[in-house]
Amino acid sequence: MKVTVAHLYKKLEELDRDVVELKKLTDRLATDREYSPILKETFLSEMSKLEDQKAEILGLNIEKQGTSVHSLKAKTTDTRSTEVTKKEINVTFPPEPKKPDRPVRKY
Repeated sequence: MKVTVAHLYKKLEELDRDVVELKKLTDRLATDREYSPILKETFLSEMSKLEDQKAEILGLNIEKQGTSVHSLKAKTTDTRSTEVTKKEINVTFPPEPKKPDRPVRKY
């Protein structure tokens, strides 16, 4: 799959924003409600998944027009990363794990 580095940076920013929003929602939960622990657990679980996605993106190997393979994590500290943003890279994503079938809690 061909993806530009700019798209990956945009996705990283989106993941960071989502984590911040979930943190704010977690902090605003009323503790005296019976649904609060379930929501808090769900928010924390989603934040963990988003952080895992971020780590996965940062661990991807990138290929610059048929040359050597680099890690995206190394490019984030490189001051020349703006040169790479316009070029296409090949990215292979590992298969997404299946979501376990859990019963839905009904009240």
